[in-house]
Amino acid sequence: MHGKLKTLRIKNLMVAIVSAFLMLILVSTISFDAFAESDVSRMLATMKISSSSYAVMSGSTSEVVINHHAERKMQPGGVAMLVTAMVVLDNMYNDDELENSVDITEELTEYGDTYRKGESVKVGDLLNAMLIGGDRQSAEALAEYSASKRSVFVNEMNTKCMELRIMDTQFSNPSGAYSTKQYSTALDCAVIMQAALRYEKIKDALDEDKISVTAKREGSERLVHLASSNPLNNRTQEVYKYGAGGISAYIGDPVNATQYTGAAVKDDMELIVVLMDSGENKAGTEAVSLFDYANTLVSRDEIVDGNKMAGHVMVRGGEKVRIPAYTEHKGFAYVPPEGSKELIDTEIVMFKDIEAPLEEGAKVGEFRIYVADELKGTVDLVTKEKVNRGWPPSKLYISNIASIVLGSLLALILLLALRILYVKRKRKKMRELRRRLRIREMAMQQMEIDEDRRRRNWTYGGGSYDQFAPRTADIRKEALEQALKDHEK
Repeated sequence: MHGKLKTLRIKNLMVAIVSAFLMLILVSTISFDAFAESDVSRMLATMKISSSSYAVMSGSTSEVVINHHAERKMQPGGVAMLVTAMVVLDNMYNDDELENSVDITEELTEYGDTYRKGESVKVGDLLNAMLIGGDRQSAEALAEYSASKRSVFVNEMNTKCMELRIMDTQFSNPSGAYSTKQYSTALDCAVIMQAALRYEKIKDALDEDKISVTAKREGSERLVHLASSNPLNNRTQEVYKYGAGGISAYIGDPVNATQYTGAAVKDDMELIVVLMDSGENKAGTEAVSLFDYANTLVSRDEIVDGNKMAGHVMVRGGEKVRIPAYTEHKGFAYVPPEGSKELIDTEIVMFKDIEAPLEEGAKVGEFRIYVADELKGTVDLVTKEKVNRGWPPSKLYISNIASIVLGSLLALILLLALRILYVKRKRKKMRELRRRLRIREMAMQQMEIDEDRRRRNWTYGGGSYDQFAPRTADIRKEALEQALKDHEK
């Protein structure tokens, strides 16, 4: 009995030790998390961010690095122009439409004074004016060009948001002008920016610091100069060296605040900052502070190295029609702590219908990173060489070198065919000549026989040989003469 009690006490003691150990681990974890969260909160408080809602998301992995009331529905501001640009580009048949002109109607003059009634502006210039200068009149002109009605275009904007799987956003106009019928969240705006940067046209435009647009009317031209709306890129302050483009819009009465969405890339990690209702002239400084701090927090699980060949892309109409594509930078993935890295999957997508000429560094595909079958990040696949226009066969994906090789082979085949025809014809003539020579030889032999018979005065049936068969000798003589003529030729 005493032994049983002793064993029971030992078991209880072991259980108590294990429980205490587990509790210690749990308390340590909770304390660490609380400390970490408290540390981030203190750091953000030190920054004194004026925005009532903001978020920092990794454009490379979709990880939400910093979140402050990021699900609060607010006015979207300039991010609406990013959706407008995506819808316009999606609706275009090809890039040639960028050269099409849009007439400025009286209705469009109600949305701004950048352009005047009766002027015409190219689609590409309107896109740049909207994305670089944040011009609302350009956004309205693009909506009018791209769809039959303004309401139809707005519906397409909202459909685009559904495609991006964002459910807390709704638009009522293409420019982001204040409206009680439209709203978005900082998190949704970050996703919109991430998607927009996958369009090479949008990405290039957002990185510019100014734009000059040509407005034409009845043979005359007028230049319109616009500075970038991005406070990190408009030269009014020190340019942020990691900045990768952005767009902002000031919303006046009744909001009187700035909505900013921008991106930055440091050590191949792309971060997106969204500031909703930022204080006057504070968006640039606050964005830089959030960019720098988020870079110390973001996860960096590398999936693919930069400058790695990912495959080949076909180029129609180029001097080269099959060229290698390389990752522009490193690719990362983020898996939540409760997840597994086995959820990560990748896909290489090469764009189709790519036509020459291509500049070095042109985007020709994407290295896509999925987590749990959901697209979380992309790495642009670019060329490392310039591709000029090729010869006419290149339209059929036959490079200049291949054209030379095929041309040489065809020439050899043609020469061989001509040689074969020549030999066949020559052999045919030789056979005909030999046949005629045999006829001539036979005729001469027969003539010798006939001459010998005449000389001996042989007769058959009481008459001479010539009297017996006069035509036979004539035919043989004609055959002999013809054979001699052919031989002379």
